[in-house]
Amino acid sequence: GECDSLLGTEARISPRKTFEDIEGREMVAETAPLLSPAQREPFWNKPTGTRNLDVKQAERYAKDAVVRDESGDLYELGTPLARLGKLGTGVGLYFYFVFYAGLVLGLMSVLTLPVMISNFQGSYAFDPAEKIGFPRNLLVASTLGNRPPHQPLLLHSIMDFLCSLAFLFFLIYYRRRQLLARKEIETKIITAADYSILVSNLPENATREEILDHFGRYGQIEHVYLCYKGYAKRSQLMSVKEKAEEDLEQFDIQLASPLEFPEASEGHTNAQRTLDEVLSDIRKHQLEHERCPRCCGLAFVTFKLESSSRRCRMDYKQSNFFSNLFGKSNHTTSLFRQTIPLKVKIAPQPSDILWENLEVKPNMRALRVASTSVFSLFLLLIATGLIAAVNGKHFFLPTAIEQGLWFSGLLNFLSVIIIIVSNVAMFVLMPVITRLESHITKSTQEVYIMWRLWLFQVLNTLLAALVFWDASRNESGVTNWAHWFADGGSMIVGVIVGDAVLMNLIEFFRPFDVILPRKMQGPKCLTQKRLNRVYEAPELSLGMRYQMILKHFTLALALGSAMPLNYWLITILCIVTFWIDKFNVLRLYKKPALCNDEVANVATVYIAPLSLLLHLCIAPFFYTVVATCPTQIVCPPSSEVSVTYVLLGIAAAVLCLAWQPMLYVEPEDVHYHEVRCKDVSYSYVEGIEKYQPEHDWPVRIRGERRVLTWW
Repeated sequence: GECDSLLGTEARISPRKTFEDIEGREMVAETAPLLSPAQREPFWNKPTGTRNLDVKQAERYAKDAVVRDESGDLYELGTPLARLGKLGTGVGLYFYFVFYAGLVLGLMSVLTLPVMISNFQGSYAFDPAEKIGFPRNLLVASTLGNRPPHQPLLLHSIMDFLCSLAFLFFLIYYRRRQLLARKEIETKIITAADYSILVSNLPENATREEILDHFGRYGQIEHVYLCYKGYAKRSQLMSVKEKAEEDLEQFDIQLASPLEFPEASEGHTNAQRTLDEVLSDIRKHQLEHERCPRCCGLAFVTFKLESSSRRCRMDYKQSNFFSNLFGKSNHTTSLFRQTIPLKVKIAPQPSDILWENLEVKPNMRALRVASTSVFSLFLLLIATGLIAAVNGKHFFLPTAIEQGLWFSGLLNFLSVIIIIVSNVAMFVLMPVITRLESHITKSTQEVYIMWRLWLFQVLNTLLAALVFWDASRNESGVTNWAHWFADGGSMIVGVIVGDAVLMNLIEFFRPFDVILPRKMQGPKCLTQKRLNRVYEAPELSLGMRYQMILKHFTLALALGSAMPLNYWLITILCIVTFWIDKFNVLRLYKKPALCNDEVANVATVYIAPLSLLLHLCIAPFFYTVVATCPTQIVCPPSSEVSVTYVLLGIAAAVLCLAWQPMLYVEPEDVHYHEVRCKDVSYSYVEGIEKYQPEHDWPVRIRGERRVLTWW
């Protein structure tokens, strides 16, 4: 009544007065009073773009989600990587990877500087008879295709050998530095994973008391979270419920302005019907779970001390090893209920877990991975074939291109459209396909995204360059590889520069998940809760960022023997990417999940050595067929050819011999485990996460007694 008297006879406030914001705090709905038609102004014409909503508050929520230091302030952009422990192991190792990759590529650029100077002494690039125009002639001048025929090839072979060794030493050094950085980060930041184990192969009727009794021998247990079947469905229903409540709140406000929102009444009815249906489904699902709770086979056990968790993992590791070796089982450790063998490993970080995927069985997950991998390969071949065909249109349609300027322009326009659509389709579909595999952690999901996009990017670029093979002949029909570098080589440089600039611009300005949603969806929000959600800070995708860096230095290594300029370009790319990602993580991104080092391990142990091996396989072709005998398929024996093969063979042998002991095997550091979290109880760690999903079951199972707490 007082509000009505203060606001006037036509003013009233929506009956829905409170809601919870994205942080879980109860907020009072800031709704606009109902004004007369003469006083009302369409919400899309208001300068703030919203109806009595606080945009500053939404921006503040987004800014508060950014990682902060111990004092609660934003990190300085010049903060050393060693002090960014709150970013977690995975993000910290990514920055180390980009930093050291830039250093080694810079060193390789310096080593190949004499090779570039030697190539510049040739005359093919600037010969008017070759008809290589500007600026392609500048690129050709720095490549092996411009090398003078009389000049010895020994300089190129030696420098390439040194570059290969430099990259191999970088991998070995970075692998050791990666382990050290991981230990530094994990020692400074104590997380729930330090105290916890992931138990699998539990029976459906397992109880919390049985798990406490089974693992209590290793030390006092702080918390046990038993994973039940049906959580994925519950999570989906809860998401639909939250969406229906948001829609209902929006329509409540729109009903106050029927002239501006004529469809509000129908939308309100539909939203209320959806909410009633989903609440009914949630109650049915809840009662079904209460009557018969079924464990999905997994449980998270958190000990009070880190030493208890480590001792349990080591015990199960030894027990499983001897069980496989001698065909025996240690009934005191490995068997649950004296008959069921359990599997125990270190638990992932709580923020890294995809809770809705836990109930998927390992064999079903493996089947999904195999199916999606085949489908991904099929999509990859189609997209790569389209891109290669478009880049080779001069070969497939030699006469059509000569039919006129307008036809050539139309063909080029369609070619660009096909290339863009193929790339965008792969970048959109790969994350979607990977999510269908139901991986347990975000880190594993990012690994599969990185693998597939890296393979797609490398294949389509190299195959697109390969279709310019026919361009290695000049107008007289004589093989001259300077023309291939003018076409295929310039295309590769264009891809490297274009992708680097475009991807970094998108990453810096974030048009698709920051600018456009805030500009287009923000003015349509009628509640502070929905506006806060629209302004929510984006998240860092390690798989996407890794694949870009890995793709470019794979291309630099693959063609570095003939095009040393690529080393310089990728060095600049690493520097720019490092600072753009560091700025976004410290100023824009939501605080990253504390993911593990799985993505960094795959990049260092598998993809980087494969890139170097690809370089060592392609380099002999450049140094023999391209440089020594361009008109022949097999070069005749000579001292230069022999030296080239010997040096590259030595580099390949060193890589193969060093891979297993220096890269694949991770050394155990006993002192490191003894120092970590020593005498620090789990309950004494401030702000530590717990293993509990967002939409947890309201039923708590305690032995045979069930306590029901409704939301």
